[in-house]
Amino acid sequence: MCRSIKRLREGADVVPDPEIHEAALQYVRKVSGFRQPSAKHRDALMQQCEGRMTLTKHPHGCLLFFPRPAADTMRQVPLETATHVEEGSPLTYRNRPPSSGMHYGTLPQASDYRMYDQPLTPGRWVHMLEHGAVAVLYRPDLCDQDCVNALASVWDSAPRSNLVGGLRHLVITPYQNMDHPIAVVAWGYLDEMDQADKDRILADIRSKMDAPSAPERGAL
Repeated sequence: MCRSIKRLREGADVVPDPEIHEAALQYVRKVSGFRQPSAKHRDALMQQCEGRMTLTKHPHGCLLFFPRPAADTMRQVPLETATHVEEGSPLTYRNRPPSSGMHYGTLPQASDYRMYDQPLTPGRWVHMLEHGAVAVLYRPDLCDQDCVNALASVWDSAPRSNLVGGLRHLVITPYQNMDHPIAVVAWGYLDEMDQADKDRILADIRSKMDAPSAPERGAL
């Protein structure tokens, strides 16, 4: 197969995205044995070829493809003042969902970092964000059992902290007051998504767990 794949270009340090896309299509055609995908499968094929492969060149001249690692897609959001309030006090935030701002003064404990099936108050998890943790929020009415199962798999695969005793500096909890089924939040950062994309969520976690942007990075 290596010899039969058409050479699209000579080697270059940077390969333009249109050529990666065309090469991905060519690769799929070769391994599937079909010159043109059926109408039934065309949309799925195009989605799989849109920026999801990394292209390199084999010494014999053929193209090699590898899955492109998921990149974190966290975006900065305006910071809110970090103030401690009494446990149970009313909480108000400008951002939905919050990624900074007021929170309860109760110090997080190691056992608090886990996956919840009942909502944990943002007064607790915003405090965790201040310490460098990441929170994965899901809307119970938009995240079905398959979605919840995917988040459980995220928990099982999540990295452990190098700063706070090797625990997962992570909390996964239901949260209703947001527009999307899933949101990943770190202090001052947010990523919203319409389905539980495990690779993307894990990339977000690796990017922001114990990040320098957390005001009290390294605290439990």
